[in-house]
Amino acid sequence: MRIDAHQHFWRYDPSLYGWIDDSMGVLWRDFLPADLRPHLRATGQDGAVAVQARQDEHETRWLLGLAAEHPEILGVVGWVDLCAADLADRLRALRTPHLKGLRHVLQAEPAAFFARADFRRGLAHLAGTGLVYDMLVYAPQLPLATELCRAFPGQRFVLDH
Repeated sequence: MRIDAHQHFWRYDPSLYGWIDDSMGVLWRDFLPADLRPHLRATGQDGAVAVQARQDEHETRWLLGLAAEHPEILGVVGWVDLCAADLADRLRALRTPHLKGLRHVLQAEPAAFFARADFRRGLAHLAGTGLVYDMLVYAPQLPLATELCRAFPGQRFVLDH
């Protein structure tokens, strides 16, 4: 099976996608499963994994809904606040067969975030769920990301971009 492992979908709203700045004008529109289908066919891929573009549980629920409706969306990497005290409840509320992992935009965080006790507690919990953790980091953060991976040998990680 051939899979596009990193696909974003959104209904574009500049107030919700502030990271899409003036240099990215080509992205100032909706991107939905119908936009993806011809590209999957043209490249011989069977489907894609939808990856969060906002740190928002509402978007994660929306992506899971898209996956339930569109068979070409084979999985979702969503967002949940791993630092939340009620993380287990939040994950339970989002668990569907399509939820394959979680991601946080670590590239926007200071180095101290990687060592935060509540974040690490969340990662420890995640390790027991079978969900992967996608790390979106800049090159200078790779040593922090490497240390994080070493600290959680039972957790599967994906390095984004």
